[in-house]
Amino acid sequence: MASRAPWAAHFGLARTPFGKAIAAKDLFARQAHAQATARISFCIDQILLGVITGDVGAGKTVAVRAAVAGLDPTRHQVIYVANPAFGTRGLYVQVVRALGAQPRYLKAELMAQAADLLAAETAERHRTVVLISTRRICCSLTSSRNCGS
Repeated sequence: MASRAPWAAHFGLARTPFGKAIAAKDLFARQAHAQATARISFCIDQILLGVITGDVGAGKTVAVRAAVAGLDPTRHQVIYVANPAFGTRGLYVQVVRALGAQPRYLKAELMAQAADLLAAETAERHRTVVLISTRRICCSLTSSRNCGS
């Protein structure tokens, strides 16, 4: 069993009050967070490409989590790519696997397979949302040991 953090004992906490397990509805409502969530939701609704940038700890991941939590799971398929450093083929492989298929070997066939699967999702009135985290890439580029989200 892991020991409690010194600050938890100092403040008399039985558990860590913060973490990724906090439900989106319980997040602190700040104007910047609400605006970021609204912009992400707009990109999803309008089928646009969106890029979220900001300093470490600015709330990028939290805003994405809040926007995704607001999606109807019967109409949206969310694919989260945690490490895009594997190149375009790896991205296609992750999309195909997330949509329940066995990826084809040749890249051209794999690209066509991904396009066909995404078109089938759209035909069934499902919207596929692909989230790509560049956290690990940024960490390796800056060679920082303490990378945030």
